[in-house]
Amino acid sequence: MKPGLRWALLIAALLALVIGWQALMPDEPANPVPLAVSEPSPTVPALPLPVMPPAVGMAPRQTVQSAVVESGVAVRLVRRPRIALPAGRFADAYAKLLPEAESGNALSQYRLGNLLFECREVPASADALEAEIEAIHQTRRRGRWEVDSPKAEIATLRHQFVQCDGIPAAARQGFRDWLKKSADAGVIEAQINLPMRLPPDDYCESLAECTPALRARQEALQAEAIDYTSRAREAGSVSALWTMAGWYAGGEVLPQNDIEAYAHFRALDQIHAVARLTPRFDQLLTGMRKRLRPVDVDAGEARARELLSNPRCCVITP
Repeated sequence: MKPGLRWALLIAALLALVIGWQALMPDEPANPVPLAVSEPSPTVPALPLPVMPPAVGMAPRQTVQSAVVESGVAVRLVRRPRIALPAGRFADAYAKLLPEAESGNALSQYRLGNLLFECREVPASADALEAEIEAIHQTRRRGRWEVDSPKAEIATLRHQFVQCDGIPAAARQGFRDWLKKSADAGVIEAQINLPMRLPPDDYCESLAECTPALRARQEALQAEAIDYTSRAREAGSVSALWTMAGWYAGGEVLPQNDIEAYAHFRALDQIHAVARLTPRFDQLLTGMRKRLRPVDVDAGEARARELLSNPRCCVITP
């Protein structure tokens, strides 16, 4: 593992959680239910949809379903499609996305940031490409990464070079600036993914081993991860609920809090039940109930209802 990557995964704690989310959550529920509804069920009060800033051009395939979860709270399940990178060469997409992003379109800012992230470590000139290929041959490393198969790594690098050729080198390092603009404008996907798009740096394996300057940068990234994930949770993100649940349970990013962990997993489990998503968290919650005092379980249940009562709940993103 790349030196310092362990710490980076811990400060975001998000990488493993979101990867798990994407692996476990199908694009559509296993037993589909009618999603697009013109009016809410007569037995369920209509709740306001999450309000996005005007600059965010969300995809039109967003669908909505009204439901009542086990604890009796009425929610709106808002399913959003994956915001994919444009097809074709990244350089061609960059030319299209840049003026849109500069005009303030937050969705284009998110897509542009993700595109530039893919090109951030790709050589920007043919000479630099050949020099890096020679270094892979000689050292079996690409930058700070060990390379198991130089032949496969070089083939990947050449493909990436073609994809990114034409994007200025300086622009490639600005991927986080665009992601932050999108996150600040309210795009949930940007708020969730920004903590995973870490800037290049020599991260420490643990904060105790850091120099004061590097420690300060890493602590700032951790605070940023908490900030943007909290924003996503307040905007109704189901993925953010999962992330916060893991943080409270693990005590690595946020101080360990069994009541908050229980509440977040309990809310998430109820959302998954009505949305027909996997996984469910029955076994986990049963184990937590055995460890908690009855008064703490009651507090967790009340907190779960509070999380579910967020009028923007519940936004499901791939």
